[in-house]
Amino acid sequence: MEKILLVGIGDVGSHILEFAARDDNDYEWIIGDVNKEKAKYVSNNAQIGAIHHGKHPNFRPMKIDLFDIVKTTDLIKKEQPIAVINCSVLHTWHLIRQLPNDLYTKISSAGLGAWLPCQLTLAMNLAQAIKDSGIHPFYINTSLSCLTNPVMGKLGLAPTIGIGNVDLIAPAVLTYISQKTKLDRSSIEIYLVCHHQHWVYPREAGYKPGAPYFLKILADGKDVTNQFDTDEVMYNSVKLYAPGIAFTTVSASSTLKNLNALVKDQDLKTHSPGPNGLPGGYPVLLNGNGAEVNLPDEITLDDAIKMNEESGKLDSIQEIQDDGTVVFTDYAHKIMKEILGFNCKSFKPSESKDLALKQIACYKKLAEQHIKN
Repeated sequence: MEKILLVGIGDVGSHILEFAARDDNDYEWIIGDVNKEKAKYVSNNAQIGAIHHGKHPNFRPMKIDLFDIVKTTDLIKKEQPIAVINCSVLHTWHLIRQLPNDLYTKISSAGLGAWLPCQLTLAMNLAQAIKDSGIHPFYINTSLSCLTNPVMGKLGLAPTIGIGNVDLIAPAVLTYISQKTKLDRSSIEIYLVCHHQHWVYPREAGYKPGAPYFLKILADGKDVTNQFDTDEVMYNSVKLYAPGIAFTTVSASSTLKNLNALVKDQDLKTHSPGPNGLPGGYPVLLNGNGAEVNLPDEITLDDAIKMNEESGKLDSIQEIQDDGTVVFTDYAHKIMKEILGFNCKSFKPSESKDLALKQIACYKKLAEQHIKN
């Protein structure tokens, strides 16, 4: 029985387990969280619900503290999972929505990438543990993979693939076009290069338009892209989602789809962010060999990468240097300094943990001042 190691039982991790519990794939799931009780109860809930579907999944919850890289390494050596999924972050993005609207809008304008230390630290620790173990599982990172995967890639720790972002937009584009044209959704195919920024621009306050992307639309194998206003398609497709975090069910579906494609060697053509440490999202081919970018003839890989790097500048990140140093944009630095009291223009990956804890402390101080219990 193939083992899957899942670390982090937040919204996405919990949804993954609920879906996996009802799945036909016969995996043994090792379910880790820094809070063992939470891992146990979430696992119990998924297992109990699966009974109604005649399913009896093999779930094994345990405590995993990703700050302890040595213990995590030893666990991976012992269990030898075929795939590892990271769903852990130190500070989830939607907490800032608890702030008064004017304050939320100002901080949101910095971009989610401004919180990169909180998104990167645990994913990077898990990547280091995988490398130190000498085991070579597929590594699926769910934590802002448009931006975290390329940092890890610079360090020789690139995940196999990310989830969500472009893989939230791509199925929404299929749905939007189907609804607009009344075409059967299965007859529509797209090739989409885009960034996390394209997901948040229609949904969150303060994001600016103009991020580059590539979209090719086919219906019954025929290129029909010129029949659409692609800017309208991109924007309105994202707006099909309700506000809030209900979309995390789709993120979980994206994760399981990618997992099965890799482990079961499915040769699946799909979309996902951060393949092998690249920035942003791409059409990809997933199989037992890993992830491969799958672009149409109209765009080169170099051009696709440049598009996503430019889009990243509208999502807080000026550049990711060859040694993994992250340089924030001037606007992100200014907003985080003035509103949050967090003064950091750039950071090395080795500084990520300390900076993440500082960001969390700054946010807690701000929240105490402005959030009424």
